[in-house]
Amino acid sequence: MIIKRRGAIPAYFLISKINIMTTEIKMKKTKNHQPEIKEGQYQNLKTELIELSPLNYRKYFKQEDLEAFAEELKLHGIISPLTVRKIAKDKFELVAGERRLRAARIAKLNEVPVVIKELTDEQVTEIQLAENLQRENPHPLDEAQAIKRMQETGKTIDEIALRLGKSNKLVYIRLKLLNLIESFHEIFYCNKMNLQQAVEIASISVEGQAEFFKEHCAKWKQKNFELDNVAWHLRQYKYDLSDAPFNTKDKKLVPEAGACNGCQYNSATMKSLFPELAKQAHCTNPTCYQNKCTAQVRFVFLLAVKEHQPAALLFNGEPDELMQRVIAESEEAGECTRYNANEITILQTPEMPDKEDYTNEYSDDEPEFDEKGFNGAMQDYENEMAEYQLKLESGKYQKGLLERRNEFFPVLFSPEPPPRHLNGDSRKGLSMKTVQEAIKAGTATPELLQEAIHGILQREERAKEIDRQKIQVIVHKEFEEAIQDISFNNNHTEADLVATRLLIFQSLDWSARQRVSQTLFAEINTSSGEDFYKALLSLTEEQANYLIRAAIAGKSESKNCQYATGYILYKQAEATGINVTGIEQEQEQKAKERVERMNGRIKELDKKIQKLQPAEQ
Repeated sequence: MIIKRRGAIPAYFLISKINIMTTEIKMKKTKNHQPEIKEGQYQNLKTELIELSPLNYRKYFKQEDLEAFAEELKLHGIISPLTVRKIAKDKFELVAGERRLRAARIAKLNEVPVVIKELTDEQVTEIQLAENLQRENPHPLDEAQAIKRMQETGKTIDEIALRLGKSNKLVYIRLKLLNLIESFHEIFYCNKMNLQQAVEIASISVEGQAEFFKEHCAKWKQKNFELDNVAWHLRQYKYDLSDAPFNTKDKKLVPEAGACNGCQYNSATMKSLFPELAKQAHCTNPTCYQNKCTAQVRFVFLLAVKEHQPAALLFNGEPDELMQRVIAESEEAGECTRYNANEITILQTPEMPDKEDYTNEYSDDEPEFDEKGFNGAMQDYENEMAEYQLKLESGKYQKGLLERRNEFFPVLFSPEPPPRHLNGDSRKGLSMKTVQEAIKAGTATPELLQEAIHGILQREERAKEIDRQKIQVIVHKEFEEAIQDISFNNNHTEADLVATRLLIFQSLDWSARQRVSQTLFAEINTSSGEDFYKALLSLTEEQANYLIRAAIAGKSESKNCQYATGYILYKQAEATGINVTGIEQEQEQKAKERVERMNGRIKELDKKIQKLQPAEQ
């Protein structure tokens, strides 16, 4: 069991720039020329009058060793007196001899021999350093605390190394141990973890250490516990900075973290002292690394939104948690509609054929160029470009920002689902480029060529559609220009009648349209231009009247008498036999009764007013 002394100062460290120098270290005179420590007063003190020093960095004592020491004290007593200083009446602070005091208390010794001295805090620190460092084989963690304390008194790394009689590298390694979280101290003191493992664990962040402890060391007190493959397990807490999705030299990405160069959590920072930990530059602070990844995504995303001003954000499924946070933080992005990229139509720019794909470089004579194949591919490309241009001009497509692995691409898209092809298959068929490559490589099969034929036929069908669309565009343009003149062919045609009925049908809201379609066009494909034209034309007068009246009644403003739509519905109702007069008379009677009640209340109030007014003099 390990006893942890309360009131210990937490361990933090700062690696200073090394100034090469040689300094004589004196034990009894500090760097600030404190007076030499005088002889003290010897006497016996009761153990309950002595408090442990908050300045002593040594925190752990093995219970078994203390108990064995206590048995010796029962037989021989304390030979070497403890050092204390007076801090109040009948109250003393222990300066040196904490192990002896703890053992004396276990042995139930009422009094212990002490030397009472007048000491400053700095002198106390010097004495404690001397006592702890003079112990045989001090624990690396205690050495680390001593080095930290010496740094706090202003000593350089060179001075500390000279005093310890150790190399600068050892001093830095001990300082590295100060990063070790409290949970691992007891494991280290109990020799369940060696120095190399302790340094490796200390090289990752506090959060990473806590998670590693919970995952691999929570049961360390069990008899057969062994800490194996530390380096392997620690890989999940390290990130290869050469593959980071952000600029590791950017100081402004996360200002409080700064650049990765020189960061204490970058394994390459201390490569001269820890070569085994710095074969590559790894970040050992997962929280900081993730913060920088988030900041990079936020920066790139907001830049893309500002540059392209999309109407919608497109994701392959739902945006991940990171993107949801980034979107929530952006006012501009928060106004964009979101779509699943798999459920909409993204406009793809056709790819022009490359002549090299139709040239056989391995021909015995001159390189062979498949002009016929290339011309066919060019024809396909021109058809695709014509279709692409028509889609651009249709007004159906809008700007979108497509996210793929935290990268953002501007695209044009339509909210409509992707089109199905003629045979119900979503494939477009093989490209001529693929077929030519297979023929040149000698890998073409009958099945491949048959699929190529199928693709050609599909493209021809689509080309015919494009031809019809081209005609439509030209006709629309000429018609639009002609009707600018109000006197142009002003005869009311059959097509005008159908157009009127179509506009009425299209004005219906969704529920009204469903009801009218079920009543009038139950067996008609309303998306087919020719079929729907015929159905609208063949409507009887009764059916046409039903369509018009359903459209008027479906307008919300037709309920308001102040709107034209409301007035027209009123006249329609009157013309079709609705008892408008009866409704008006009933409402007039209610109004008459209301006025009578109103006049009665006013009369009563007038009487009260007269009673409240003072009589005339």
